[in-house]
Amino acid sequence: MNILSNPRRFELLLDGKDIWSLNPAVAQSEDGSVTTTTVTAGNLRITNIARSIPGRDACEWYNLLENTGDTPTGIISELWDCVCTFPLPHEEPRRWTAVQPDLKKATKIFAPTGSTWAAEEFYCDPDKLVGNRRVNHIYAGESRDYTTTGGRSSEAQAPFFNIHKDGHGVVAAVGWTGQWRCRITRGGEDVTIRSGIDGLNFRLLPGEKIRTSSVVLMSYDCDAIDSQNKWRRLVKDEFSQAGKRVEYAPLCASFWGGSPSDTMLERVETIRAGGIPYEYIWIDAGWYGIDSQPSPNEFEGNWGSFTGDWRVSPHTHPGGLRDVSRAIHEAGMKLLLWFEPERVRENTPIVTEHPEYFLGEGGNRLLNLGNPGAWNYICELLSGMIRELSIDCYRQDFNFAPLNLWRANDAEDRQGITEIKHITGMYALWDALLERFPNLIIDNCASGGRRIDIETLRRSIPLWRSDFYCPANFDVEVAQMHNLTFGSWMPYSGSAIKGCDPYNIRSGYAPAVSSMQFYYADGVPEDFEQQRWQCREYLRVRPYLSEDFYPLTEPSPKLDVWCAAQYNRPSHGDGLLQIFRRENAPYDSAVFRLRGIDADADYILEDLDGGEIKLTGTELSNLRLTIDQPRTAKLYIYKKV
Repeated sequence: MNILSNPRRFELLLDGKDIWSLNPAVAQSEDGSVTTTTVTAGNLRITNIARSIPGRDACEWYNLLENTGDTPTGIISELWDCVCTFPLPHEEPRRWTAVQPDLKKATKIFAPTGSTWAAEEFYCDPDKLVGNRRVNHIYAGESRDYTTTGGRSSEAQAPFFNIHKDGHGVVAAVGWTGQWRCRITRGGEDVTIRSGIDGLNFRLLPGEKIRTSSVVLMSYDCDAIDSQNKWRRLVKDEFSQAGKRVEYAPLCASFWGGSPSDTMLERVETIRAGGIPYEYIWIDAGWYGIDSQPSPNEFEGNWGSFTGDWRVSPHTHPGGLRDVSRAIHEAGMKLLLWFEPERVRENTPIVTEHPEYFLGEGGNRLLNLGNPGAWNYICELLSGMIRELSIDCYRQDFNFAPLNLWRANDAEDRQGITEIKHITGMYALWDALLERFPNLIIDNCASGGRRIDIETLRRSIPLWRSDFYCPANFDVEVAQMHNLTFGSWMPYSGSAIKGCDPYNIRSGYAPAVSSMQFYYADGVPEDFEQQRWQCREYLRVRPYLSEDFYPLTEPSPKLDVWCAAQYNRPSHGDGLLQIFRRENAPYDSAVFRLRGIDADADYILEDLDGGEIKLTGTELSNLRLTIDQPRTAKLYIYKKV
């Protein structure tokens, strides 16, 4: 991209002065697709490392800041790691008139919400009207500011943006797993994107070197839906563990970690003997703590008070989980195990032994990954357990908002440093585990999907994208809706299956699935034919779920509508339709406008409940479906003849 030819890809103030007004020394070099720009002002050196992504109209970069002298630098503030301007069709300033502006001609910002145990997660209504203003429209001369809350990157707001006008636009992703910020400014003929870490005001000590946030930018010339597919393909090919370390995101049977080993072993044998084709056994929280007792589910028992004591509970698992791991692998499956290394309860031995490793007081302490001793401790502990238990998927949770602790630990002239060192320490931890264990994958969870950003996506897969799925009787219509919302931004994310009827089961089909029928101490299903059907059907449709994605309905949790999505696989000339007629939907037929269909070809449309018909491409593109019974889920696979 030609924006890499301009070295002014970032901004900052040094002792209150614009870095570029100080006439810094600038050097630039290229090595294939990588452009390295070094900017030096006194003893401050900023190195911008940028990569052009061929054939994608995309690039990415991050910054390194270093003190090359023997005295502290001046105060660095107003640091924007990304400052770039893209051309965009002409936009007028906002005018107050009696007639609302034309929705089709507006500049729109698609800025999805975060993951907050809610229905409308990772969703943005681009035309939302509040008062007399469409809050996601932007006019010439206006700016919009965005940030997350609490120090987790996708809590209140997700760090992804699509700015669109008249078939042209740019997608931007902020790469920072802490407290990021983004400002979008509309000019008459362009749009400027600024992004960075929020709240920075620091000096670097002699010899100190830090890394700050990254950004990924992708321009496009197409409509907004096709732009999201262009983005999905970019994320899938360049920033995903699935497709590289594993062919697909996994199908898991989940066990509650507080269930005794004998119960787990019985269930592993049940799955093996029943020929149920699960790929992973997911052991969730509750398995740890030297004095922890067995518990029937996550809402009962004393297991929660032992977080941070990563000794396997001898009361719940007398074999130290080694026997369970062995049985899982002998049954032809893999092991996923839950950890939450950053949140540590005050009564765990490591807090007494090494209080310097932690931030905060009271019940929850934060393991400071910017502390070298703390980092070495947790890296070696996790490596040892991964090796000993033959863990195939390391699941890292984070049920904690760290921002206040980071900021409380900063000196007046070092604001932001604690956060920077913690987050880059987390990246280093994941990178070290992935390097040490070439077949390991990482599951990224933080109270659901509250740490989803481009830096975590490149290192992990969010197998549990929302804590909305925690209750045993959650509204499955929200899982349908989340496929539409999360699916617009990432090709791989995970949902849950609870319940045993086809409507519940098919509502949970996502690129990754955690099947919860074996989770609790009681209520294990007896119908293993249904379990085999569920898994086999899911494995058949899974390859489509990370392909091109077209929402066919608006996201809604309401029960009086249909919910539908299309997944198109151009490489094979086929695709998948997920169709739900909800229980109060008053109409039994609907017409769906499919995309990516060859109008001159013929297709076979297969109903996975039985039967198939032949359609022309024109007929398939304007598909009328009838579902006689409310609360029915249908799956159709179409294939070019």
